[in-house]
Amino acid sequence: MKKSSLRHTAEKFEIPYIDISLSRGAKTNSWISPIDCRAVRVEDAVLDSFKLNGWRGYGGEGGLILNLIKAMSFEKIAPRNRSTYIEALYAQNVAFDEDRFPPEELLNNVAKADTRTIERNFDLMASRENISYESEGISFTSSTSMLDFFPRLERWMFIELFKVAGNELIYNIASKFIQAPYEYRRGWPDLTIWRDNELKFVEVKAPGDKLQNSQKVIIENFAKPFGLNFVLAGVIETNA
Repeated sequence: MKKSSLRHTAEKFEIPYIDISLSRGAKTNSWISPIDCRAVRVEDAVLDSFKLNGWRGYGGEGGLILNLIKAMSFEKIAPRNRSTYIEALYAQNVAFDEDRFPPEELLNNVAKADTRTIERNFDLMASRENISYESEGISFTSSTSMLDFFPRLERWMFIELFKVAGNELIYNIASKFIQAPYEYRRGWPDLTIWRDNELKFVEVKAPGDKLQNSQKVIIENFAKPFGLNFVLAGVIETNA
């Protein structure tokens, strides 16, 4: 049997490969969840396949891991920064001096963060309470929340991922991320999942898809150096 191109790619980058059998939905680009038979995105259908085997987690590329790093980067995040992308904060690509933080301070906070810090900062980042603040004589009002950009994030995901990954691993990821935040914000796998003490990152590919350059960059700069369990999952269409 001829080896699939995705399997060949996985071997080339020395990451595991698995097949996931799913049925297509009636709508374009929809697939049937093996849990409740709803037509969903391919990433959600694959996530449901893992859930059947006891895995928990998030489907949304780097939204969870990067926002967890952000929550760990502050003892108490200022409401004005609750919806600022982590790449802007880590690159200091912000308009006002009040929003520029020394890189060593951010990383030191990551190293010592605990569940209480993460819970507090998640609640602040997820809040849609109307806030007012002033910078350089200019007044601002905002109700924008992290959840406006990442609506699927939930507090339990932050806490469980933190517990399975730990400060040291997240600190290592943050230390690499801060070197090139805008390059490393892209390319993270579709799924971040865990079971017991095992953490797995799964890149989902529907038939005809291939690994993108940004995804290869993440594999080379994060998966291999830090021993992250990255998996390439190829979806196989079935009529079952």
